[in-house]
Amino acid sequence: MSSLAFLFDRAVSTLRQYPITISTVVVFFLVAYTLIARRFFHLRNIPGPWWACYTRIWLLKTLASEDSPNRYIETNRKYGPLARIGPNHLITTDPEAFRRILAARTNYQRGRWFDSLRLDPHNANLISEREWPRHNRLRQQMAPGYDGKDIKDFEIGIDENLQQWIQYIEEHGVTHPGQPVKEFEIGRSIQYLVTDMICRLCFGRALGFIENHTDRHEFLQTLEQRLPIVEKFSIYTEVSTLISFISNIPWVNKVLPSAEDKNGIGRIIGICREIIDERLSPESQAKPPKNDMLDSFLKHGLSRREAELEMTISLFAGSDTTATSIRAILLHIMSNPLIYARLRQEIDDGIAEGTISTPALEEQVRKLPYLQACIREGLRIFPPITYLRERVTPPQGDILSGHFIPGGVNIGFNLPGLLLNPVFEPDARTFRPERWLETEPEKLRKMERVMDLVFGWGSTRCLGIRMANANQSL
Repeated sequence: MSSLAFLFDRAVSTLRQYPITISTVVVFFLVAYTLIARRFFHLRNIPGPWWACYTRIWLLKTLASEDSPNRYIETNRKYGPLARIGPNHLITTDPEAFRRILAARTNYQRGRWFDSLRLDPHNANLISEREWPRHNRLRQQMAPGYDGKDIKDFEIGIDENLQQWIQYIEEHGVTHPGQPVKEFEIGRSIQYLVTDMICRLCFGRALGFIENHTDRHEFLQTLEQRLPIVEKFSIYTEVSTLISFISNIPWVNKVLPSAEDKNGIGRIIGICREIIDERLSPESQAKPPKNDMLDSFLKHGLSRREAELEMTISLFAGSDTTATSIRAILLHIMSNPLIYARLRQEIDDGIAEGTISTPALEEQVRKLPYLQACIREGLRIFPPITYLRERVTPPQGDILSGHFIPGGVNIGFNLPGLLLNPVFEPDARTFRPERWLETEPEKLRKMERVMDLVFGWGSTRCLGIRMANANQSL
């Protein structure tokens, strides 16, 4: 005991004499051990960029490049369908892994990635909710509104917005003989069209995007400015946690979006709140239902606050993804003369034969095989969602793509990479609608099985599929 006491006294004496040196050495060894453990022990069997296993900076740099989809594609192409892109982050293009992780009765949980999608730091919406019981309850309550079952004039509303948009183009975007050439930005105009369509479906009226052909309330500008920031928060999720914590401080809370704001996200929240208050007023309750998504949400039990958040996120998520898809599809059609000519011929033949009315009905458009092939191919070449949407492996771990993955690992979905699957043949990067019409039935089923994953799978499959398809087709 005397020897042990002597050694202990010497150790304490040394620490007192050289506290900074000893502390530095200890920190150095702890950091070295952490780095070595990450490199040679945790996820050591999953290949990836050599330095991504040490830090999330690889992910941050990839997003900052503004070319993250292609970088993710190249990463999986180089390292395989399951690759390591962070200390505790993997990315997959394996369609079977997609289905296993997203299955209806999955043991995987949504990762902290989803916290970055909250409009309110203290209240999740359907897209950002990580607790399965509440997510499933919201999904069940909102499904009839999203798929149009509770919207009596679902297609009529879309047609009216479309006709208004075409009329605007004819008046302001068409150059007639003898007149100066008019410049018309079709890409931005499509955003105005889709945003008003979503508004009409959500709460029964447009917000004037088509009529004024301007970015009302700086809605689109805010969306384009905030999304890159949200992407960074999805990597360093500690920021979202910090915001949630400090937002309880009164003066800090004032910098968050508020219904009293004049523009941006806050203004859209304010508009949704005004419409909901009006809809729940005694005067409105005595009138016939509006037959829109808001009425459906309230009828199926969403609270006032839940309806407010869900309406706002529907406008943001629905307008951005749908407009992106439409613009991508049109770009590929217009830049391929042969494809453009064949599609025009199919439509002209349908009009001549009387099988296509003006405006075209959804059921009529679905019977145009080449148009449907163009839509499929456009979504495959340029999917509207490239975010990783990370899930967390269950505590007991799992086996994916032949690798055992321990519990608590974040796995992101590389959707653009998935849609270049070998089943689409070596020219998968080429926009070729014919591949959907000239393929033998068995292979076509395999292609469709992969393509189905564009809208998700299982209990998180996109509720707005019909809305998106109707907008793209019409």
